[in-house]
Amino acid sequence: MTNLAIALMLALQTALPGVSQDRLRVVSEDMVSVVNNEYASGRIKGTLPQDSALPMLAAVAVGESALRKDIESCKVAGDGGKSVGLGQVMRGPNWQGFSRKEICGNRKLQLRLALHVLDACWTRSPEASSTFKCYTSGNPNKESYAARHEHWTYKRVHKNLNTSIASQKIQTCCMQSLSSFYVRERNTCEL
Repeated sequence: MTNLAIALMLALQTALPGVSQDRLRVVSEDMVSVVNNEYASGRIKGTLPQDSALPMLAAVAVGESALRKDIESCKVAGDGGKSVGLGQVMRGPNWQGFSRKEICGNRKLQLRLALHVLDACWTRSPEASSTFKCYTSGNPNKESYAARHEHWTYKRVHKNLNTSIASQKIQTCCMQSLSSFYVRERNTCEL
């Protein structure tokens, strides 16, 4: 498990305290993997900044599905059955030619499709609040409880993620400093 996935798991735990650590771990690992792979492969075509992508994807998954397995498996679907998966991605162009069966059986694909919708929304209106309005309704100007909740979750996850990453850097720095103390070398550590 990468440090980033651990940090995301800890950030998600604050948003979803009732979800098991095992569930948070596997979903966090998949989110980190999807974001890294989509950017590395050049499949993100819009302007969504990579450092915002992970907390935005996490906020959408939390807001749309609370990471529930029955929603991931599509036993429960939204919008009269038109929206499926952890990101509740609506049928049509957002499914990118994949079938319901393919999406419902593949968590990483669900996250990838949600990330692409976020990227398209950000490109239309490059601001977090508008992006969540667009994600939840298709309109970057349409207020909704869901959009406000996802934006609030994004801010919370983003803050907790950054705090956790900073804590890991400080811990690494302290270990390096302690190690260099014993070998009497000067150590520098920048955060």
